[in-house]
Order: sequence, then structure tokens, then C-alpha cells
Amino acid sequence: MRTQIRTAEVKTLPINKIQFIKGNRDLYENHVQRMYDLIEENGFVDTIKVIKLRNKYYAAEGQHRIEALKMHNIKKIPCSIIDWVSNSFDEVHRYIIDLNAHNKGWNLYDYIKSWADDDKKDYVYLKEQIAKYGKNLSVGSIATCYDGQIRHHKLIRCGKFKITDKMFSDKLSKDLNSFIGKFGKRKANSKVMTSAAHHIFNFKGNRAKLLKAFLLVASSYITANKEPLPDGEIAFQYWFENAVVPFHNQIK
Repeated sequence: MRTQIRTAEVKTLPINKIQFIKGNRDLYENHVQRMYDLIEENGFVDTIKVIKLRNKYYAAEGQHRIEALKMHNIKKIPCSIIDWVSNSFDEVHRYIIDLNAHNKGWNLYDYIKSWADDDKKDYVYLKEQIAKYGKNLSVGSIATCYDGQIRHHKLIRCGKFKITDKMFSDKLSKDLNSFIGKFGKRKANSKVMTSAAHHIFNFKGNRAKLLKAFLLVASSYITANKEPLPDGEIAFQYWFENAVVPFHNQIK
């Protein structure tokens, strides 16, 4: 049986009446500039998708284009009005992600920031850790310290992330941050740090002792060889299993 497809009505709205919605991603200046240049070259031939909630309009998709249009001094813009979304944050959040997926895809931080905006405490804490250590560690590396995933971070993206061992994850992120602060990103890039966090977090044994072994062996390797830690998943894993783990077994 065919179901009726809901179709958004297109209206022209004053641009200053469109608000940015809680849970959407941050604005990126370079992306706003790209939109500005595209609009200048080709004109604006699209619509902004907005959600109507309690007679107010919120941008669900098109924040960067709205900012670019403001820079062009545009006062009114065509909008596709989505008026069937409930006031539930989860439903609004799902719409935001689905609509933006067809444009500039969300990165990991966008998801973390969005769920933190919904006051999910583990996401709020993870966002704080990113602000604290983001100068030395990538968002992915810090996330791996708390969920053990090496790339996809599915639970983080879908809103089901839970911190399972805060004390250890805090120590892992702090120590890896200090390591980069000492040796620099050229000696241990973000892929290496993410791999290290992944192997240590998921170790079936004394993880604190393995972390200590990694820091000691990695420091000695860089100092003795005057070169970066092995890069690439296969090379790093081989080095980790044949250098770090055996040394871990010798530590009392």
C-alpha cells in the first residue's frame, strides 16, 4: 500500500527570521566562503530547508548558505518548510543529520557537539576533553581513548556513547597528550596516536601497565632512532605487538 509522501511548501522568508537550531553543527568559515563564492558566480538557485516549530523557523540544513547570503546582503530567501517534525530533540536531530548528509558530511566532532547540545553528559564530557587536548590530539584520537574504536565510532554518531572507565580513559588521553607535547606530531601523528589508544583501550589485561610500556618504548624508539614511530596500521601493529607488549610483560 502506498503511503502519502509529505511535501514541503516553499515560501520566501526574511533571512533574519530564520534561527539556527540547537544540535546543528558549528559554522566553518572556509565553508561559508566557498558558499559565498559559489553564490556570487552562479546565483542562488536552491532553497533553505527549515523546520517550523511553534510558529518559528529554524534552519535544519543550509546554515553556511544563510551566512553567505547575509554577506551578499540578501534580505529574503526561498525556504522549504518542514512542518511535520515533532518537538522531540531526537526527531529534529535525525532530520538535521539526514538533510545535511547530502551536502557537506558531518565530521565526528559535529556529532559530538550535537549530542552534547542535548545535554547528554558523556558527550558533554567528551567535548570538554576535546577542548582540553585538541591542540595535540585529534578528535578521533581523543574519542578512541573513550570508546576504543579506531575509525567509525558508531555509538558516538548514533547518540548511544557511554564512558565505561572514565578514570582510565582520562589517564590515557592525558598521557598521550603529554607524549605529543614532548615529541611533537611529526614523531607520532594522529593515526599513530589513534592506533595506540585503540590497542591500549582494548587490551585484555593490565591496561595501565601496557600504557606505561608504550610510553617508555615509544620514547626510547624516537630518541634512539631519531625518526617517527612506525606509521600505518599494519606497521604500527607489528611494532606494538613485538616491542611494546613484550616489554609490558617484563614490567612488575
